[in-house]
Amino acid sequence: MVVPMLLLGALVGAGLLLVLRGLAVAPTPLAKLVDDLHRPRRPVGSGAPEQRLIARFAGPVDDRRSADLAVCDRTVGRFAQDRFTWALMFAAAPAGIGVVSAAAGSPVGPAPVVAVATLVAAVSGWLYARADLHRDAERKRREFRHAIGAYLELVTILIAGGRGVESALYDAVELGQGAPFRQLRTALTAAQARREPPWRGLGQLGRQLRVTALEELESSMTLAGESGARVRESLVAKARALRIRDLGEIEAEAQARSETMVFPVAAMFLAFIVLVGYPALQALSSV
Repeated sequence: MVVPMLLLGALVGAGLLLVLRGLAVAPTPLAKLVDDLHRPRRPVGSGAPEQRLIARFAGPVDDRRSADLAVCDRTVGRFAQDRFTWALMFAAAPAGIGVVSAAAGSPVGPAPVVAVATLVAAVSGWLYARADLHRDAERKRREFRHAIGAYLELVTILIAGGRGVESALYDAVELGQGAPFRQLRTALTAAQARREPPWRGLGQLGRQLRVTALEELESSMTLAGESGARVRESLVAKARALRIRDLGEIEAEAQARSETMVFPVAAMFLAFIVLVGYPALQALSSV
């Protein structure tokens, strides 16, 4: 009977001690909490062995590659996976030819030569993944510029309907769909949470993705100042400039595609001439 009473008394005493300690602890200063919020944090799992292995396979991620990954909405792990995929695709051709020819009894060359060719192809595919990422990023940036032009057109329409500049910027982005508008919404929401002008958030997004149209928009809006009329004029002028640039790019692309069609037509015409003239030449040479 004594032992349970002692245990019960110890538990009650410990509980009272914890309550008194909780009441006696001084609250954390607000400045310390704010500093802790702004402290840079490492992503969860970044120190794990698999994460370090993925980062090693992906290679050093500089500012340009980070911008390419961000505009393509890819992660470092996805880029490492793409590298393996391209390496396997490039290496599949020489390895497959070597295996099939060896199985058929007529090898294309010695086994070391096939192995070296497979290794060279794999390394070429590994390096080609970087060029493929950059090409996809440039295509995404071009699509992003088209989306910015459409977004600014919506903004000017809302402003013409009587909306304020900032409300038009926030309302127009809700009307669009797709990855560019999603990233624009995220940037504007972050700027609103920080109580910054919306064009500053768009400028930060432009520097992150290396989309010069957003950086130019921030510069023009900042130069316009706080005057609503000047900001409105700057938005209208930027929308017109982007529309003209998009039309120029579309016309240039159409002209380039038209020029590329000349070579196949010329090749077909040359083949037709050879096909028609070969019997005549053969007859003359046999005389």
